[in-house]
Amino acid sequence: MFDQFPEPARSQLAGAFEEGRTRPEWCFTEGQARLAFWAPFRGADPVITWQFEPGPDPALAAGLLRRGLAEMGLDKIIHDISLKPGLTPVIDRAVEHQALLGAGFAMEVERLMLEWRAGSDVPVDPGRLTYRPARGLDADSVLDVLVRISEGSLDYDTQVEVATAGAEHEARWMYDDLINRKGKPDWFVVGYLGDSPVGLVAPDDHSIAYIGVVPEHRGHGYVNDLLARGTATLAETGLERIVAATDVGNAPTANAFLRAGYSEVGRLFRYYWRAV
Repeated sequence: MFDQFPEPARSQLAGAFEEGRTRPEWCFTEGQARLAFWAPFRGADPVITWQFEPGPDPALAAGLLRRGLAEMGLDKIIHDISLKPGLTPVIDRAVEHQALLGAGFAMEVERLMLEWRAGSDVPVDPGRLTYRPARGLDADSVLDVLVRISEGSLDYDTQVEVATAGAEHEARWMYDDLINRKGKPDWFVVGYLGDSPVGLVAPDDHSIAYIGVVPEHRGHGYVNDLLARGTATLAETGLERIVAATDVGNAPTANAFLRAGYSEVGRLFRYYWRAV
């Protein structure tokens, strides 16, 4: 099935297959439309549409989406459209937008795409926290931090998952995702004030995958400490750029990235499909 996708999608799919993130039976074609589903790590269920190329006909592309979803038997799936600032899917990706709506997707949240570039100042960690690699900690203790971070979270995905599946389920999924990221073993860390966990930051090989502070330590700027740690970790590897994303409505996290020298480079429009 991968050979029905043009390059570079074909090679990307083959690489993702080797990593256990997609399979040939997760790929679908119809006319000029192409669709593949993707899982964040080996053994996980698909969570996002990947390599979705609608072609020129939104009705045909919508039909392909509906067929793929039906054959996969999924309960929920996400599709992201990323655009430069000032652009909108309704106008600038009209066929894709119409296809998604025709297949039952709804655009529910808009996210800021952020970027730190080499040559920018590296944010300085003020040294208030000590850090312990999450992989060296008992899984239950990291799960507890993730559950606590979800309390009062301004992140839309977290709010939805906590409301529908529960905080423990959301934390377990997040833990499995973060622990399987491509960062080095000591990059994903929990920050402590004495013996009290304050929050965590999880860089992967090119991005800040996740950052959060537990409720009792919010309001003291510790997100800046954690972000400084994560950014410096990646900057020291010589990366030309570090990427991140956060919801437009999550002003505290967005402002922390801007203070750390990140700039907005685009918007990500997130569409959701859920089984009725």
